[in-house]
Amino acid sequence: MAKLTDARILVADDEAANVRLLQRLLEQAGYRNIRTTTDARRVLALYEEFQPDLILLDLMMPHLDGVAVMGQLRIPEATYRPILVLTADVTPEAKQRALAAGAKDFLTKPFDRIEVLLRIKNLLDTRFLYLELERQNRSLEQIVTERTQRLLQSEKVATMGSLLAGVAHELNNPLAVLMGQAHLLRELAKDSALVQRAEKIHAAAERCARIVRNFLALARQRPPERGDVRLNQVAREAVELLAYELRTSSVEVTLDLAEDLPTLWADSHQLHQVVVNLVGNAHQAMRHLASPRRIVFTTRLDPTRHRVRLEVADTGPGIPAEIRSKIFEPFFTTKPPGEGTGLGLSLCRGIIEAHGGTIEVESEPGRGTTFVIELPVLTRSASARGPADSEVLHPITSKTILVVDDEPDLAATLAEALQRDGHQVDVAAHGLMALEMLARRSYDLVLSDTQMPNLDGEGLYHHLERRFPALLQRLIFVTGDVLDREKREFLESTGAPCLAKPFDLSEVRRVVHRVLAGASTARAPQS
Repeated sequence: MAKLTDARILVADDEAANVRLLQRLLEQAGYRNIRTTTDARRVLALYEEFQPDLILLDLMMPHLDGVAVMGQLRIPEATYRPILVLTADVTPEAKQRALAAGAKDFLTKPFDRIEVLLRIKNLLDTRFLYLELERQNRSLEQIVTERTQRLLQSEKVATMGSLLAGVAHELNNPLAVLMGQAHLLRELAKDSALVQRAEKIHAAAERCARIVRNFLALARQRPPERGDVRLNQVAREAVELLAYELRTSSVEVTLDLAEDLPTLWADSHQLHQVVVNLVGNAHQAMRHLASPRRIVFTTRLDPTRHRVRLEVADTGPGIPAEIRSKIFEPFFTTKPPGEGTGLGLSLCRGIIEAHGGTIEVESEPGRGTTFVIELPVLTRSASARGPADSEVLHPITSKTILVVDDEPDLAATLAEALQRDGHQVDVAAHGLMALEMLARRSYDLVLSDTQMPNLDGEGLYHHLERRFPALLQRLIFVTGDVLDREKREFLESTGAPCLAKPFDLSEVRRVVHRVLAGASTARAPQS
């Protein structure tokens, strides 16, 4: 809170001697910010120019008396800007008129020094407390506004998550069918041209699947799904994804990629999301600038620190220091309303830090912006190696398999793939039908969707617990709904393998083979 002696004080009295006396008393008490006038007609102009914290106003003056002056000032009741009336008229009527006009206190002539300073101090104390309260109220209002906006954005994100869950489920089923049919076509085709066409269809479907996974990454926080990742490839794929937008905006892209980078143990989809976000921000920042518009990717290895470095630099307008310190905060955005949630860079930082890395920004106004990402070079543990790396799949004979899925095309695709591996496959459209079929004959394995009408995957699991407990060790789930927390917790609690749609048929076959081989080993007689 400001010192009282910093207060602005306006003195208005038609008696010059009174003005000089008051000014001297105030200056001796340490007040320096004082304006005075002996003309009542100048008070309004001085008030508007000086914006005083306190007004000492004579009640009886020529031209305009104190009551008339207060009428001109029209100080709002909600604004505590006190007027201390100076008067020789001590009658109740005079005081009542002054109070009604807006006065806060009185000083009776002739003045007593101690009384003058005490009244002034009391009024200024109250004035400064009012200003501090007003400042705190504004601060609270700003906090409430910001938190309300964050809450609204959070609700938008939650709504987006629910929407994406539904969209993902609707897209994942046809994508799984498309990828599966392309895979089968590639296996069956004799003509090389048809094989190439099947490979193109499969690659396009996989790209769609990656886009869906990136959408899902926006909708929820999740641990990285690690795999072998080549950082240079991530950079090239991000440029390829945005190539059309960059080319039509005359943005030149330079790739300065080191060839000695080790393979990272990371989540390629999440890193791809980070790089695409940075390139999109750079593109937007340069849209309204004249040429040259340039984005430079640089990758380097720091062998002494066992880290790789990726820099994404642009020739945009740069970022002011006051904004630079906030850009990684959730919901902070400089984009117009409706053009961004402010989540992009916050999510990027979360992804990089989840990988044990760092992301920083280097920028000066007018000198472009460089985002610097550093990631640790982690050794892939033996326990993290996938089946293709270390697992030996034991030969198995033909088995009976029940596929449970309410999507006929997807169920047929799975059935065809497993039949091509020599298995006998039946299909049930939902859990109730599966239970009826299980009651009629035995199956070596059940491959079930989680979201179905009549009886879903969770309900089917609980029925299996009671009626066919041996099948719990030979149960595989497939799901396109990965955002439902309760469903994720249920799937984890079962310990059953779970394949996320859209899946690759090779992975489906490998998991089926592993479960069947394990079950056969477990049932084999011991010697």
